[in-house]
Amino acid sequence: MTGNPTAYEPDLARALSNLGIYLSGVGRRAEALDAVEEAVEVHRRLADPVTGNPTAYEPDLATSLTVWAWLLSTQQNLSRALRATSEAVEIYRKLVALVPSRFTQPLRAVLSLQADVLDGLGRIQDAQTIRDWLAANPDEPDSHK
Repeated sequence: MTGNPTAYEPDLARALSNLGIYLSGVGRRAEALDAVEEAVEVHRRLADPVTGNPTAYEPDLATSLTVWAWLLSTQQNLSRALRATSEAVEIYRKLVALVPSRFTQPLRAVLSLQADVLDGLGRIQDAQTIRDWLAANPDEPDSHK
């Protein structure tokens, strides 16, 4: 390949993540997991604070981590799913502080997934704590309209 192949990495990572979703939809979960894991790796590299651009790529990293966590949970790999949701939650909390209208809903979605994963791990109280927080902090429409 000529030119600058790294210029295409963001598109590659998004395509891999989408491929994973589609493969999962047709029951090819192992292949889906591999594709999304590769997307996470690319997004991590792009969002690296030393060599990448976190501001530009952390949202995509959080999204791919959420998809990966969901796929891991469908494969009953709950420990890895919990680590992925934890990383996504950390990123989304930071992003919500900057742009609440854009990132509150994705944060709520990954927290809900995290609660389900915690349930699966037998950590019922931890899951309930998250659900209580979600109930006490509803996703309200933007009041700045």
